[in-house]
Amino acid sequence: MQPTTCFCCCPPAKRGLVSEAAHTLYPHAPCLFAGSASELRETLIKQDEGTRIALAGYSESGVSDINLCAAIASDGCAHEVVLVVDSASGSLRSRAKRAGISRVFEPEKIQSHPVQEAGKYTMQAGMRRTEPARDGSDRRAPLVVLCSGRGGVGKTSIVATAALIAASWGMRVGLIDLDLANGNLYTCFGLKRGADLATLDTPDLAAIANLSLPAGDSIKLWGPCSLPEMSEKAAPFAAPLIDCACSNADLVLVDSSSTTTDAVAEALQRADRAVLVYDGRHASLAALARMGGLAVRLGVARTRIMRLENHADPYAKPDYSYARAEMGLEVARPLRVFEGGQEVAQLMGEGLADELARYSCDFTRSVASCLAQILVELGCLPDCEEARKASREPSVKRRFWRFSHGREAG
Repeated sequence: MQPTTCFCCCPPAKRGLVSEAAHTLYPHAPCLFAGSASELRETLIKQDEGTRIALAGYSESGVSDINLCAAIASDGCAHEVVLVVDSASGSLRSRAKRAGISRVFEPEKIQSHPVQEAGKYTMQAGMRRTEPARDGSDRRAPLVVLCSGRGGVGKTSIVATAALIAASWGMRVGLIDLDLANGNLYTCFGLKRGADLATLDTPDLAAIANLSLPAGDSIKLWGPCSLPEMSEKAAPFAAPLIDCACSNADLVLVDSSSTTTDAVAEALQRADRAVLVYDGRHASLAALARMGGLAVRLGVARTRIMRLENHADPYAKPDYSYARAEMGLEVARPLRVFEGGQEVAQLMGEGLADELARYSCDFTRSVASCLAQILVELGCLPDCEEARKASREPSVKRRFWRFSHGREAG
């Protein structure tokens, strides 16, 4: 794996806040602190290995934080630049965007959103449960959960393609289909059936591991239930299923149902990233708002929420009005997957996701780009040229007008 390191600059009294911000955004990356703005820039310029993340905030004198972040972005020596500040105004966010700063992060918002006070899903905001690996080490694969407030937005196609791309980058991938009643993730890989979770009668991790099915090189698949009416029987085993997958893989992807069941809620609470998938169809905004509000009430920190627009026009700029769908989504990082056309639907329907993942098109390149951006944030981008190239893929394609500057004939 390509190592990710957070390089930080802040007053000594604020290191705890900046460390918490770094851990929230990049949970698998260590933090190194510089004593001054110039030292931070010099350190980043000298670094030539791994993924470098720059964070700066709470300066009391000398170079302002936004100017330091803008200078680092201009240097081009950091993969991402984060400005850490309390109560960021709209004008500050606009200035940061124009300066090339990747993100403006407000630590106070980690604890500011409401949490459901009653029921089995109550958790302290900004926290997630972590479990040691089966071998007794602290290693735990990052968990990425894709969900939506309505069906048919393309979650399953994205999950299958992302899994195959991650495997091609050398990662061991765990796939969990938590649409226990009606899931069909297994069909994308040409399998005749899934790993029937209704047969589980014990939380033993070894038994759960043996239940998985190979869905490709270095890909293991769990779920759904073979009979829809047996889905309630499998729901109580969601927690040990996630534990098993995370302790035996480098990345775990979850394809959820449009209905938030007990199993989906369990996955969302444990997720390192909750990706809300929507498209441009009617009522997408309302569905995105419902899922965003639910994720917040379940205790998912806003900084762990991403919103992914599927079937996007590669030549159109992102529509940032979706960030206002629900309180908290204004800090959710936007991702875009481009329209793939009938060819994508046909290959997926015929169980040829592996063939599609090897085909270079707008859809597969944008899925790879989204996956790479998520892995960069989690500090576990694979150390290979294909992954690094995907992390630099633009979110908007340029139009080329062949005759716009041509001279008149004759």
